[in-house]
Amino acid sequence: MTGTNIRGASVTSPVITVGRDDIEKAGQNDLGEVARSIPQNFSGGQNPGVGNGAGLINTNLNSSSQLNLRGLGPDATLTLLNGHRLPYDGAFGGVDISAIPVAAVERLEIVPDGASAQYGSDAVAGVANIILRRDFTGLTTSARIGAATSGGNFQQGADAVGGVTWRSGGIMLAYQFAKNSPIFASERDFAALLPAGNSIYPRIQQHSLILSGRQEIAEGVEFSVDALYSHRRSRTIGGNAGTAGITRSIFAPSAESFSITPEVGIALGGSWKARASIAYGRDRTRYNTLITPPGRAGVLTSGCYCNSALSAELVFDGAVVTLPAGDIRAAFGGGYRSNSMAYSQRQNDTIVGAFDVSRDSHFLFGEAEIPIIAPHQDLALLRRLTVTAAARYEDYPGMGKVTTPKVGLIYEPGAALTLKASWGRSFKAPTLYQQYVGYETYLLNAADYAAAPSGTIIYTSGGNPDLKPERASSWSIGAEVHPPAIAGLRVNASYFNVRYRDRVAQPIAGSIATAFSNPGYTSLLIRNPGAAQLDALIAGALYGLTNFADEDYDPAAVAVLVDNRNRNVARQAIEGVDFAIRYSLDFGSGQRLDLGGSATYLKSDQLITAELPRTQLAGLLYNPPHWRGRVGATFEGEGHMISVFANYIGEVEDRRFTPVSDVKSIVTVDLAARVAVRSRGDAEPLFDLSLVVNNLFNASPARIRTRGSSDTPYDSTNFSPIGRFIGLKIARSW
Repeated sequence: MTGTNIRGASVTSPVITVGRDDIEKAGQNDLGEVARSIPQNFSGGQNPGVGNGAGLINTNLNSSSQLNLRGLGPDATLTLLNGHRLPYDGAFGGVDISAIPVAAVERLEIVPDGASAQYGSDAVAGVANIILRRDFTGLTTSARIGAATSGGNFQQGADAVGGVTWRSGGIMLAYQFAKNSPIFASERDFAALLPAGNSIYPRIQQHSLILSGRQEIAEGVEFSVDALYSHRRSRTIGGNAGTAGITRSIFAPSAESFSITPEVGIALGGSWKARASIAYGRDRTRYNTLITPPGRAGVLTSGCYCNSALSAELVFDGAVVTLPAGDIRAAFGGGYRSNSMAYSQRQNDTIVGAFDVSRDSHFLFGEAEIPIIAPHQDLALLRRLTVTAAARYEDYPGMGKVTTPKVGLIYEPGAALTLKASWGRSFKAPTLYQQYVGYETYLLNAADYAAAPSGTIIYTSGGNPDLKPERASSWSIGAEVHPPAIAGLRVNASYFNVRYRDRVAQPIAGSIATAFSNPGYTSLLIRNPGAAQLDALIAGALYGLTNFADEDYDPAAVAVLVDNRNRNVARQAIEGVDFAIRYSLDFGSGQRLDLGGSATYLKSDQLITAELPRTQLAGLLYNPPHWRGRVGATFEGEGHMISVFANYIGEVEDRRFTPVSDVKSIVTVDLAARVAVRSRGDAEPLFDLSLVVNNLFNASPARIRTRGSSDTPYDSTNFSPIGRFIGLKIARSW
């Protein structure tokens, strides 16, 4: 179970499960599409279709799809494959889930709660575990085709999954091919003001291959391995209109990823088991951007965000002692992890930035599940009471040491109600890009800034190798109602609260003049800095000191140092409520009706310094809305299925201009249907034919004001430009 290292243990945090059956009922063809339909996930960050103007963290580097729980960033959501880490994708510390063939997936489990005590860095917003169909038997192939009815996004795809099992093991192999055409701004009324030829959704072509197998090599000893390979190319066309014409840009990145995780499990006697694993992976995002001004030669910017990850872990778990309510079970272990990143940037044939760095860490952890009351004890109003505890210690040489605890409680007064509560601390190591991307340093005239003193100013901005881990504390409380008298009904509600501090940010927004005109930035100004401090800063800058002052550099004349590099300064407060309901009705004769829905309400804000006002996040443009929800119904009969889903994305405010404007909410309706086609008299179908219609009524995102002619004129982090999409799929099991 995701959220614990103890086999079969209870999880005191909420758990969101999207099973293979859910994916097929929705007609979803890749994990990115699955993730974007989950209300607790924000579609900003790295996702295809995110356009210009939404900020650096939402820059679409390679058309990958990354989970982004609560909008805290893909780097604050830990993504696992069969419980093991994958290499980071691109610059910002996320993991590309679209690289995993959806045909190989058994289920997706998400714990939207801090989980660093169990898993270490990155699990601030939560952890997502993609679990594969390890014991699949047979061969299933499919092919699909589809397109947006308003033009563009013509999709072609094929996949195959095959597997065999035997008495002592099994193996599963899956392949997926996907290709789509771009969507051009001219094909959508809400984007038609963009320069002619601009695309608002990239052209993508991707191949993915995954293998998962296990084999008992001796009595009580099992070897297993998961291996993944993916290659993707994409292309986005942009343009910026000026007085001389359109400056055209062509962004054509490629991404290649590989990972392999061998593991050995050994039965130690009794219920105890040891698991030793090694995980290695690498991701190569190679970017290639050609910018061509009118009547001039183009400038080619190229390079690589090349990530590698290596980890080794040893885990022991089993029963420690038996109490009247059951066994106290525990897990403990430790390991080593190393992440590396080689970054490069060239303009034409000139290198303008590069680094090749790595970060190591060592960790120890322990976890226990303690049953206090169990159902077999037959106590009034005390059907079940279980306590859990976990702690993890991590040492990052040269950066810091972190200890993260977590405790939880499960209480059932009766068979119809389960109450859960948890509290814990989490952390996230800064990304290597945030630390080492490089910074620039400028010498400026103090007289150019009215509130500044006499002399000169040194201003610096960019990466910062002295960053420390970000830290958070979180707690949640929830209830699940599952009355035995109403079989198939489950109702969940939970409250979550996260206090996130030492977040990495460039603290001063806008012009350097803001640092002097706004008293809230006073604590960030270093007055009369020492010569040694300035010399060290200049020596580490990408281009040394760039002098824009009217005099030569003299450290004694520097009145203020404005350090606007990435710094551990921001605090965020996040809270909200999640809701979910499921109900199934079985009519017999193979007929069944499944009803379900989930929704989330989110509040979040950010504080840079104690003197500055809090800045609202949730409910603002390019951030998650306060409300998101999805409800659906599926009817299945013998050889056929039909589903309908309604999706709600709440409104957000655009406060970039005066007057403030509301960006209206959107409701979309999706349909999916499947029928088994048989020959007369055949018990088994020849094939399954599926139809999917997403956004049935072709709802469109609202237009927003833009600051530049190339900025996407709608909130592309929340709203999709695809519109109505119709797809057909044919599948056969052999």
